[in-house]
Amino acid sequence: MTEEKAPKTFPELFYFYQNRVKLFYAAVQAENELPTEILFELNASLDHLSRHYIYGEDEAQVVSKAFSHMKRACLDVFKITLRETLVKVEELKKIDISLIDNGDFEPQLKQLIHKIKEGATEARQLEGDTLSAADDDEVPAFKRWIPVYEDCLTVQQDFYLHKSVDWAKKKSKWISVKALVISSVISALIGAGITWALGG
Repeated sequence: MTEEKAPKTFPELFYFYQNRVKLFYAAVQAENELPTEILFELNASLDHLSRHYIYGEDEAQVVSKAFSHMKRACLDVFKITLRETLVKVEELKKIDISLIDNGDFEPQLKQLIHKIKEGATEARQLEGDTLSAADDDEVPAFKRWIPVYEDCLTVQQDFYLHKSVDWAKKKSKWISVKALVISSVISALIGAGITWALGG
C-alpha cells in the first residue's frame, strides 16, 4: 500500500497515521496543543477502532471509518496551514519588502502565493472524493493539497522568517517615524505662516 491508499487493516491504518497524519499535524501543533478540529477527528477515529474490540465490529469496516476521520484531520491541517500562511503574508504586506534580495523577494512571494491559492482551489474541488469512506484509490485531494502544504511551509520558512525581514520592519518603522516628524514640522510651519499672515 502507498501512503495515500485507503487501508483495510490495522497495520495499514497505523502506517498511514505514522507517515501522514502525525507528520502533518506536527506542523500545526503549537506549544503541545493540537487545534480542536484535529483532536475531534482523531478522537472519532479512535472511537471507531475501539468498536472492533468492544463490539466485535469487522476490522475492515472500523478501519474504513477511522481512516475517513484521519483524512479529515489531514484536510484540517492543510487548511489551518493555508490560513496561517495567508495571515503571515498579510503581515509582510504591511512592511516595505521591495528591496529585499535586490527586489526579487516581493515578486517571488507574489508568484508563490498565487500558486498556493490556485492549488488550494483545485484541492478543495477534489475533497468530495477524498472523504469517501469507500475510496480504494489514492486520495485525490491529498495529491493536490500536499504541494500546497509544502509551498505554505516554504512561505513561512524562506519568506516570513527571511533574515532581511527584521531589517525591513525596522526600515518601515523608521520611515513612518520620519514621515510623522516631517508632517508635524510642515503642519507647524503652515500654522505659523497662517498666524503670521493674519497678523498674529
